[in-house]
Amino acid sequence: MLAGLMRGALVAAPARAAAHLWTVLWQLTDAGPAGREVADPVAVAAAHIEAHLATPLTVAAVARVAGVSHNHLTRLFRARTGSTVVAYIRRRRVERARHLLTASTLSVTAVAAAVGIPDLQAFNKVCRRELGESPRALRRSFTAR
Repeated sequence: MLAGLMRGALVAAPARAAAHLWTVLWQLTDAGPAGREVADPVAVAAAHIEAHLATPLTVAAVARVAGVSHNHLTRLFRARTGSTVVAYIRRRRVERARHLLTASTLSVTAVAAAVGIPDLQAFNKVCRRELGESPRALRRSFTAR
């Protein structure tokens, strides 16, 4: 999976390449013990979500990748994480956006695209609702420290 992300970074435009590289680094920090994969449907779904945050994700598509039905994945996810698959995707996008806004020099547009919210108005709305401030204000407050 990481090799595919690295190949994607090599062929992408400069702003997208930086986003791809941040995704690879994020994956490396979130890797399990010795990078081994588990056949647990929730773990497979979470790994797929992480690898594809920049793309449109549906619960049905994630469930197919995990090898279970939409309803079964929803039940497993709620039992394991206490939240829905959609809430998990939203939370991971917001966490990744916060990280990219505070730890990179990517433009706000590139950050929005890297987390799967290419509409800037929607990205601003999500940031204000989930993080309490606009993307630019978040970046400003972090760099002022």
